[in-house]
Amino acid sequence: MAVDNSRTGPLFQGQQKGNDMTTQTKQEAFDLFETHRAEWLASARVEARNIADRHGSVTINEVRAAVPIPDNVDPRVAGAVFRGGDWVCLGYVSSARRTSHGRPVARFALA
Repeated sequence: MAVDNSRTGPLFQGQQKGNDMTTQTKQEAFDLFETHRAEWLASARVEARNIADRHGSVTINEVRAAVPIPDNVDPRVAGAVFRGGDWVCLGYVSSARRTSHGRPVARFALA
């Protein structure tokens, strides 16, 4: 299943209000995250690979459970963990995180 890149919202469409992140596009948000949170991303990517190796696939929620997102980081950019050609989106599953109210999250496998 292909990744839906058509998603829109305030994170990707312009300036955030009440938030310290200002971006114009999803790509720019991910670029900023790569630059300013490289250490967290590296740890999260190692954990994502470990989970995928053990279970065949992984979601960002499984990664977040093992490597919590820093408090001052907007969690919507955590998908940057799966950025690049190492991952393939298998489809979507309902999030089990209480705060996510069952919204879909992507399930990835190593390419």
